[in-house]
Amino acid sequence: MIVALCHLKQGSVRVRIGQEVRIGDVLGQCGNSGNSTEPHVHVQAIDRPDVSKARAVSLSFRGTAPRNGEIVLSAPAS
Repeated sequence: MIVALCHLKQGSVRVRIGQEVRIGDVLGQCGNSGNSTEPHVHVQAIDRPDVSKARAVSLSFRGTAPRNGEIVLSAPAS
């Protein structure tokens, strides 16, 4: 599975491509990169690196699987 996190704060990414991560690992900070009006993060998961052949992979956050375009909110990290 390949997961893309988009719009992270520039210079805040703490992981490398291909690195295995675990629940609770800090990956980066929410930012406002790109053409956006406020800080936010887009998350996309696919089943293979070739996006022309890839299929979307369902993700869940604390047992909830958001649908396309649904907003997921979280408490700020401590």
